[in-house]
Amino acid sequence: MKPLWQKIPFLLELFINGTFILFYSLRSIERLPTGWNPEWVERVISYGTYAVPVTILISIVVHLISLKDLEIFFRKHIFSLTVLIPLLITWGDELFAWWLASAHLLSSVLSLYDDDESNKNSFEVDRLKEGIFSALKLKPAQLVLLSFSAVIFIGTFFLMLPFSSASGDSMGFVDALFMATSATCVTGLATKSLATDFSLFGQVVILVLIQIGGLSIMTLYSSMTILLGRSLGMKDRVIMQDLLDVSSTEELLEMVIDIVKYTFVIEIWGAIILTIAFTFDGFEFGTAIYYGFFHSISAFCNAGFSLFDTSLESYATNFLVTGPIMALITLGGLGFVALKELREIFFGATASLSFSQRIGRLGIHTKVVLITTFILTIAGTIFIFFGEFLHAFDSYNIWQKFHVSLFQSVTLRTAGFNTIPLTSLHTYTLYAMTLFMFIGGSPGSTAGGVKTTSLAILVQSITSTLKGQNSVTILDRTIPGPIVVRATALMFISILITSFFILVLMRFEPNQSFLGIFFEVISASGTVGLSLGITPFLSVAGKVCVSMLMFSGRIGPLTLILAIGQQDQSKGSFEYPDGRIMIG
Repeated sequence: MKPLWQKIPFLLELFINGTFILFYSLRSIERLPTGWNPEWVERVISYGTYAVPVTILISIVVHLISLKDLEIFFRKHIFSLTVLIPLLITWGDELFAWWLASAHLLSSVLSLYDDDESNKNSFEVDRLKEGIFSALKLKPAQLVLLSFSAVIFIGTFFLMLPFSSASGDSMGFVDALFMATSATCVTGLATKSLATDFSLFGQVVILVLIQIGGLSIMTLYSSMTILLGRSLGMKDRVIMQDLLDVSSTEELLEMVIDIVKYTFVIEIWGAIILTIAFTFDGFEFGTAIYYGFFHSISAFCNAGFSLFDTSLESYATNFLVTGPIMALITLGGLGFVALKELREIFFGATASLSFSQRIGRLGIHTKVVLITTFILTIAGTIFIFFGEFLHAFDSYNIWQKFHVSLFQSVTLRTAGFNTIPLTSLHTYTLYAMTLFMFIGGSPGSTAGGVKTTSLAILVQSITSTLKGQNSVTILDRTIPGPIVVRATALMFISILITSFFILVLMRFEPNQSFLGIFFEVISASGTVGLSLGITPFLSVAGKVCVSMLMFSGRIGPLTLILAIGQQDQSKGSFEYPDGRIMIG
């Protein structure tokens, strides 16, 4: 237990800096209560600007006195020193003080969960955290739901700030919520133009939300904890092992590190190639770098956000742009488990083996993901190619037709980019695209949808039923019954949710066509981001419904149901006698 005097810095920061942050934020978004005196508010903000660095300085001094080891002090409080120096340099700057005060307060709150310097109190800290989780009775599914909700509302707040908008005016709550949800859920649907309605700050906020949503909050939290040299609590380990489907702590640490490593390596290489492409297209080098990194992150996270109002329609036949985008979408949609196995097979110890021998060493999950993804991509390409050969693609040559068809098939893995106006396509092509969007990418990836493995299990389940078999087998492996039931439940729940929201939007949006609504709902539930152009014209109720759909699609319909309806299993379980019901 820390002495009382060591707690004073945090209490001062929470009261003084927290008050300054609150007042400045409310003034920025023009949401000050009507009863507050504006002069009094300005005075609080003015004094707070100078009080922020003083409060942080007090915190640094107290921690320096309490810690005997200078090395430990610098390791644990280097961020405070990093924040204090620019605050002193920009003494009296309100905006700068607000930014750094917010970052430091967040760091101080997170440090409450940190172990002490010698880990002597680690047991007490774990007991405290376990007590908090036990009191809240949070299941893993519920924690995922709350984490995404928290990030969305924080993103909404930042997007409502005047300097997030290109015009300098505060964005409405519903539009900010919609955009924050779409970015965090890596969807790509937008009620505002990312290129013209958002400032550079607003675009960066969207990009950060995309990266957080693509990695998932728990993975990002775990990776940052490991990178900072801290240890995950027991509750966090259990949750992460459940989310990543690993059986030991060693596997968990290795998987989290691999996820972060693969993500940033792939995104950086994609950004380099796209930067070259945009430079060749005539952009200044600085702009090309920004565009390259933005579209690389958006593509790998399967978000589909673009800095061009017409998405990538201007680059429909430019393979230097669309090629890396397709590769990034595919890699992001395969899932980190499959990426890890592929790396070990082709670049690990087995690289000296023949190709067939290396393929044989792949796990059943990776094989199913690769086969299903390949079949869906080729099937989508063929359907779009022949369906639009003499229609939307009439002005292209054979190679260009195949190129555009392949890109649109790949982007149906829930990426959301398009290189051709979707309204120019046949209705049957659009309907077929919704089927592919509904399936989406693979588990453990940045993509949405019901997932490729669920489709494979469901198809094999139907095949086994028609053959009169009692078990479901894939590639000479028997799939456990609970997994088959889970895949069937996921598919059924997804169909119910999308059907319900189609009916709701038909009621709220009577001026929109059925195909437009149907396409929008499937795109939102699968976190795809493709649209027939109705998104900006949705009513407030329609925007809220689509936001709910995107949220449900990102965390997973089954996870959502478990988070809402999962019961406490500590009360005991019962096994009931079998009952026979006639079906068919």
